Amino acid sequence: QRNKCSTGEPRFWEMFAKQSELERDSFLQDVFPSGFLWGTSTGAFNIEGAWAEDGKGESIWDQFGHTGHVYMNQTADVACDSYYKTSFDVYLLRGLHPQMYKFSVSWPRIFPDGTNKTINSKGVDYYSELINRLLDSNIEPMVTLFHWDLPQALQALGGWQNESIIDTFVNYADFCFSTFGDRVKFWVTFHEPWVISYAGYGTGEHPPGITDPGVVAHTILKAHAKVWHVYNDKYRSQQLGKVGLVLNSDWAEPKTPTNPEDVRASERYLQFMLGWFAHPVFVNGDYPDILKSQLPLFTEEEKSWVKGTADFFEFIKYAVSNRLVIRIQHLIFLI
Repeated sequence: QRNKCSTGEPRFWEMFAKQSELERDSFLQDVFPSGFLWGTSTGAFNIEGAWAEDGKGESIWDQFGHTGHVYMNQTADVACDSYYKTSFDVYLLRGLHPQMYKFSVSWPRIFPDGTNKTINSKGVDYYSELINRLLDSNIEPMVTLFHWDLPQALQALGGWQNESIIDTFVNYADFCFSTFGDRVKFWVTFHEPWVISYAGYGTGEHPPGITDPGVVAHTILKAHAKVWHVYNDKYRSQQLGKVGLVLNSDWAEPKTPTNPEDVRASERYLQFMLGWFAHPVFVNGDYPDILKSQLPLFTEEEKSWVKGTADFFEFIKYAVSNRLVIRIQHLIFLI
C-alpha cells in the first residue's frame, strides 16, 4: 500500500522516486534493446502548407490563423511547403539516418468536408507517394490520424462536442487503413488528446477556442477505442500493424515529500494530465477515482470496450515541463 494514494490509485511520482540512482542512470551506460527504432516526427499543419490547394478543405487551425487569433497574425498557409517537397524532404530525412518517420495525415486534405462523401484523390496521392518514398529509403512510416487539424466543416457541427463525430472519425480512419495499411504498420489515433481537450476546449488558447473539456475528452476516448476495434477486427490479421495513441504530460513532484497535502496535490496534477487518458486505456476502462466527480460516466459496456485499446504506449514529455507542487486551500500551485 505504500505506493498508493488514499483512493487506491498508484502514486506516479513515488514509484519513480524510490528508484536507486544506479537504476535511474543505468541507461546512460547500457545499450538500447534490439528492435529499438530511432526516428523523427512532424505534424501535417506544421509543415505541409498548400492550405487550400488541390482540393484541400479548411481546418480549424487554418481558420484560427486567418481570423487573427495567432501571434502576429501568422498562418501556416505555406509553412515548410512540404506538400510540394516530398522528394526533398525524404532526401533530408535520409541524411539523419532515421529508422522511422512519424507524420500525420491532414483529415481535410483527403476528406475536404470531413466525410467520405467527397474524397480528394490528390491528397490521397500525396500521402501515398510519401509512404512509398519512405519505404524505398528504408524508413518505417508511422502515421498519426489526428494531429489537431479538425475539418472546419465538422467543427461547424459541434466538433468533438458532438458524439456523431465518432462514426465520422471511424470512417476516416477506416479509409486510411484500407488505403495505406498495406504499407503502414504503425498507427496513432490521436496526438496529445490532453492538449486537444484542455487547450482547444478548456482554455480556448487553441482552436476552436471554446470550453467543455470533459465532454470532448470523453468523445475522443470513445472514438479512439472504436477505431482500435475496427483495426483489430477488420485489418489486423492481414496487415499485422499496431494502433495506439500519443499521450503527453508534465512531471510533478511534491515540493515537500513528507507533506501529505503536497503529495496529494502532485498526484492530482499527474492524474489530471496523464491519468485522464492513460487510466481508461491502460488500466481499467475508466477515469482515475480522483477525477470521476468532474467527468462524464462510462457505462460498464464502454469500460470493457475502452480498456486495452492500445498496442503500444507512446509518451511525450517536453524538456522544461517539470513542476514542484504544493497544496494551499484546496488549489494546486506551481512553483
